[in-house]
Amino acid sequence: MGTAIFTGVTGLLTHQRRLDAVASNIANVNTTGYRGSRVLFQDLFSQTLEGARAPVGSSGGSNPSQIGLGVRLGSIDVNHNQGSLFTTGVNSDLAIQGSGFFVLSDGLGTSFTRDGSFALNANGELIDPATGLRVQGFLADRAGNISANTPLTNIVIPVGGTAIVQATETMTLIGNLDSDAAVGTTLQRNITAFDSLGTARDIQLVFTKTATTNEWSWAATFVNVDNVSNSVGSGTLTFDASGALGSQTGDTGVTITNAQLGSIVALPEDPFAFTLDFSAITQLSSDSDVAVSNQDGFPRGVLESFNIGRDGLINGVFTNGLTRVIGQVAVAIFANVGGLARFGSNLFRDTPASGNAQIGFPNAGGRGQVSGGVLEGSNVDLGTEFSNLIITQRGFQANARTITTADTLLQEAVNLVR
Repeated sequence: MGTAIFTGVTGLLTHQRRLDAVASNIANVNTTGYRGSRVLFQDLFSQTLEGARAPVGSSGGSNPSQIGLGVRLGSIDVNHNQGSLFTTGVNSDLAIQGSGFFVLSDGLGTSFTRDGSFALNANGELIDPATGLRVQGFLADRAGNISANTPLTNIVIPVGGTAIVQATETMTLIGNLDSDAAVGTTLQRNITAFDSLGTARDIQLVFTKTATTNEWSWAATFVNVDNVSNSVGSGTLTFDASGALGSQTGDTGVTITNAQLGSIVALPEDPFAFTLDFSAITQLSSDSDVAVSNQDGFPRGVLESFNIGRDGLINGVFTNGLTRVIGQVAVAIFANVGGLARFGSNLFRDTPASGNAQIGFPNAGGRGQVSGGVLEGSNVDLGTEFSNLIITQRGFQANARTITTADTLLQEAVNLVR
């Protein structure tokens, strides 16, 4: 009877632990990125009253006779299944579709989380505002490229605090030159290119019909502040019988040198040159109309906003219309995700059981996809937790009844001496 009391006590203790876990799950049903826990029980060492015997002669043998001495806490596992995703519309909010973790650092150690409710601090750093930890990732170079050898660092998005320009390298023209135009007919267009400092260079482009069939010449002129005209490019365009550009002779683009600037401040690079793409121009029996369809240069622009794509790329949007990659969010995975240890504030730390973090680009190596403007909710299912709550309550009551029954039997034994 004494054994039954102690057995019942072990049941009370373990069911109390399970109740604590269920209560924590229910309490965190609306916690962003929360991972629910489950409690598993194991039986305790059993007392052997009679050992097992093998069949001998006329005896068929017997099985062991054992009495269990109770229950103990086997393990408390973390459920790392995907939580539900919901849209917030906040650019700095992130969620992972997959098994990865965001990487956070305080400069001394590294933590991991599924909670992507991030924000920018006064220095433009992407941080977890609840803890102040900085989000880790990979920064792009000036051209917007991220190499596999880029070191892991704090992500900085200096909205309003950084500016970029892009020099014109290619200018594409589109339209038509009238095949019925008389020799000597001209068409004038003004085009604008940008040097590597974002300075606009205005150029006059003139097309002239030079032959009765299929040939036009072009000439580019740059007029400096001293009102001096400078020839900066010229060539001939020959069209085939279908009106498409057949061949091109002469220059392939425009070249401006310091000597042609007059009293203007010198060019950042001498010469400043870019290519003219005439391939989309036709010569058909229609009015002449040529325009610039695209040029890849931009004046100075300031970062005004950003967005984060599915692959974790942070795209900066500048006031000059340029969009350029600023960086990429890092994601970590583990050989044994169940070996991670909770650290509070929705954080996990790696342990010898989890193995070292394998940190890299999202959407690669099984790390999962990253989406901006989205958060991941808790993966706790209330229906399951309330069912567990009922089962745990009944288990606790049953073990308490075991103790009460054992106490009644002891009382009866004591009363035998009366």
